[in-house]
Amino acid sequence: MRTFRFIALLCCQLMAFIPCALAQGGAVECAPRTRLIPYATASGAAERSMSRQRYMQPITEWQRSDDGGYVGEFTYPFSWVERQIFMRVEGAMQPFEVVLNGCTIASSRNGHVAHEYNITKLAREDKNVVELRLLPREDVAAIECFAGAVEPAPAVYIISQPRVRVRDVAWRATLGKGDVVNADIHVVMSNETLGDKRARLYYELYQDDTTRLGGGYIDVALGMYGTDTLRFGMPIPRAALWSMSSPRRLSLRLHNRIEGRDVEFYDLAAGMRELRYEDDALYINGDIVPLLWHELPATSTIEDVARHVAEGHRMLHFAAGYVAEEVLDYCDGEGVYVALTAPINSSLSGKSRRRGANPTNNPAWSGEYVSRITTMIHSTKRHPSVVAYYIAEDSANGICLYEGYLAAQELAAMCPLFYDAAEGEWNSDK
Repeated sequence: MRTFRFIALLCCQLMAFIPCALAQGGAVECAPRTRLIPYATASGAAERSMSRQRYMQPITEWQRSDDGGYVGEFTYPFSWVERQIFMRVEGAMQPFEVVLNGCTIASSRNGHVAHEYNITKLAREDKNVVELRLLPREDVAAIECFAGAVEPAPAVYIISQPRVRVRDVAWRATLGKGDVVNADIHVVMSNETLGDKRARLYYELYQDDTTRLGGGYIDVALGMYGTDTLRFGMPIPRAALWSMSSPRRLSLRLHNRIEGRDVEFYDLAAGMRELRYEDDALYINGDIVPLLWHELPATSTIEDVARHVAEGHRMLHFAAGYVAEEVLDYCDGEGVYVALTAPINSSLSGKSRRRGANPTNNPAWSGEYVSRITTMIHSTKRHPSVVAYYIAEDSANGICLYEGYLAAQELAAMCPLFYDAAEGEWNSDK
């Protein structure tokens, strides 16, 4: 009998340990993307609300922990059982780790970009407790010599998507002959299962609620954990382009259908504009735009930006750090041109390139630099207001920024890449 009780007690202890043991394997960090919120209906997608709905739960009520972190909750409903679950963390402002139901599942040294984690295997039905622990900055202090903030709480969203899902969306406009513009739209689809899957993606582009510019559908077949990019295009009138003088945004409507069931809807505000940087000149929709930046901190709020816009500043260069998604949305709507700066500033290490001096010329930091630059581009590329990027701020120069510039070139298309401290070297477009 004692042996049986011992075995039973041991089994109970093991069962209590299993969830944490699984979590120690960690959540899978997803490739960076722009914010993409699925909805259960077309009408829900049209509202574009960031409030709680069937396929998304923002964590809005936080308690401060004794170590200065944040503790909140979300509910995993039964309807999510056959779907994927993702946690999106925006604006932590410093290194952090994610604790789910008492188990550490993820961490990041860069709190100045958005991160997404697949928590499908780690979340449990009903209530889940999330803690964001803010970590000391010592590990990154050498490259974060800029002002940060941890208030208000980071924005955290729990997102439910089907196993064959829309992974990301991007678009580009190209001027054609006369008043015709070609709109090219790319939708990345992913299969998160072990088997082959098929889906049908419907798309429509509207100039307003009644003027349909085009649409159709594309069938996609994806292998195990496969990914494919669906491309479609259509002509749009030149008057539909986005610019400072006319910040018009079209409505890109998508819905994903699997086996005859509609599993996610999107209605995205699509600011179409052609951007080119040639011969040291920035062209937007074919017109030269003088680069007359007005400097602002990355932590600026919508109210801060509105005040500067009211003073006549319509070209804003944000310093190194994290610029909130809502601020960029505001700039999209107001026709403000924006330059973003990667969260890199190593100014306190001086300009020496010798070993042990500025980390910008230390290959050990290369991956961190490249990640910070490319993630900034990936997570903001859909904002028409963002017309330029700065790859760093006051960080001397060296191998890390050379590699960061080359990596950014592959992502930013015709968007210019600047670095004021390049001092004539090739890793700046001016």
